[in-house]
Amino acid sequence: MNMSLFKNFPTWREQYLQFRADAFNVLNHPTLANPSNTSINPSGGNITGPKFFQNNTPDARFFQLSFKYTF
Repeated sequence: MNMSLFKNFPTWREQYLQFRADAFNVLNHPTLANPSNTSINPSGGNITGPKFFQNNTPDARFFQLSFKYTF
């Protein structure tokens, strides 16, 4: 679920400055990886970290602030 809040500030005639606050993956919760399948060592069956859905970026919550001038 993504969320965006914005506010327009009129400047001159039909022009305005817009402030935006965006949040991506708002309802973020941990997605745990599969448990280890080695039963010989003491950490057998333990979940040792999160599951990554993308190669370079974990599935996390992101925030973005921006200004936009429309003329």
